[in-house]
Amino acid sequence: MAERIFATLIIKNANIWTIDENSPRAEFVAIYLDTIMKVGNGNDFSDLVGPNTIVIDANGRSVIPGFIDAHTHIAWNGLNKVYLDLSETKSIDEVVDLVKKEIEKKKSGEWIIGRAWDQSKWVEKRYITAADLDPVSPNNPVKLRHVSGHFETVNSLGFKRLGLSKNQLGVDLDENGEIIGTLRDVDLKDNKETRPSFDDFIQGSELGINEAVQLGITSIHDNITFETLPVYMHLVKNNLLKIRVYGIIYEDMIDEAIKIGLDRNFGDKWFKIGAVKLMTDGAISSRTAYVFDEYEDKSNEYGFALYDEEKLDTMVSKVHRANLQIAAHAIGDKANANLITAIEKNINVSECKKALHRIEHAEILRKEDVLRAAKLDLVFSMQPNFVWRWGLIGVDGMYEKRLGKERTMINNPFRWVLNENLILAFGSDGMPLGPLYGIKGALFHPNPELRLSLEEAIRSYTLHPAIAAKEENVKGSITKGKLADLVMLSHTLDVMQEEEFHDVTIDYTIIGGEIKYQK
Repeated sequence: MAERIFATLIIKNANIWTIDENSPRAEFVAIYLDTIMKVGNGNDFSDLVGPNTIVIDANGRSVIPGFIDAHTHIAWNGLNKVYLDLSETKSIDEVVDLVKKEIEKKKSGEWIIGRAWDQSKWVEKRYITAADLDPVSPNNPVKLRHVSGHFETVNSLGFKRLGLSKNQLGVDLDENGEIIGTLRDVDLKDNKETRPSFDDFIQGSELGINEAVQLGITSIHDNITFETLPVYMHLVKNNLLKIRVYGIIYEDMIDEAIKIGLDRNFGDKWFKIGAVKLMTDGAISSRTAYVFDEYEDKSNEYGFALYDEEKLDTMVSKVHRANLQIAAHAIGDKANANLITAIEKNINVSECKKALHRIEHAEILRKEDVLRAAKLDLVFSMQPNFVWRWGLIGVDGMYEKRLGKERTMINNPFRWVLNENLILAFGSDGMPLGPLYGIKGALFHPNPELRLSLEEAIRSYTLHPAIAAKEENVKGSITKGKLADLVMLSHTLDVMQEEEFHDVTIDYTIIGGEIKYQK
């Protein structure tokens, strides 16, 4: 006689949004070890309750699939807490004061490294410059990276220590031709003194992953560098990985990946590598996103392409032929148009549709290019938190300043993507991490015609990222047989008005059937 199997965990009396179109709502979910064993209504789980079954009464609260953040830099995000954290600063004066206090802890000549400043949150609404930093840092080099990761400010001593000169493409100059101190994209530079150590990355990854779990994130699509790959190897080898990871390696790793035969079949339910990140342009914040029409706040500035046509064609073809997924960073409308053209030229339609190649960010899009992308079944990996942080109209937002109101109103056109039945995978880029924060950008886009429903937004943070990684058979919905990665929210979504979503928090995060966070 077969041994009777009881559930290890049951959540009852819940308002479950399964994100499974075959059974969209349920009242209980039963879990055995790391797998969902039954989803249903009423008390149809009583025969699964054993002496060791943990039963959680949701008391009507909503349960949804665990959030999947489709675009993160989890260790780099955690480094904000390892170094001088500037993410909550409200002015340049406050930053300068923090730098001054940090210098007091250091020896003369030691680097001061700060991260995650955002001038759109400052009263001055401008970049911090070397002129701001030099008076308090004559004997210490200073390097402060913007929240976007696309530019940073260094003081005058820092410029000398990094070996930089003012005639380089990404260096900003004042009206007298002198260095302001801001480096953009192509000239972001580390030396052995400023490069994070392995131990820094270990600490950063632990801090980043712990924050993600508290925010209801059970899986991430992480951008993995040569520095962070050994960190993941360490976490996997020592059974320390608390969150599921779909790895997106950078382009400088592609030749090594091909050499060892790495493709999207590599990995397990905790860690896999499947995609390659191509950087085609910069960011709106630094005016390096490649656009057709000049920036609103700087005439004759159009950003720039980081690849010429020949290199873009080569990279698109190389990644596809290696059976890896293209995950191409393209923010400006011209960068997006050029990328789609390269994919059209180098990959036939049927192969492209199977591959589910991705465009990361796609903040500025022409509708005609969305239609072209639809013929190729491209995935749009977008960040709704950008809208909530920078995209609102009439509040001195960064998008409106850089692009003007007209372009801001059609920026991040989520509805255009879904209207073409394309996969829309939401991520955060770590600015900030929380999906609940990001969902507000989809619900309250300044253009009502581009807004999503709450269920559409949740699907884009759960099932759609799973599809984008070809993992929809094991995650992304609350369905029998899938991994038991769930989130319990503080509210009942079915009786909420969308405006009330601001009050929703995470009560439980469950990964692999285990409670990893409880409020």
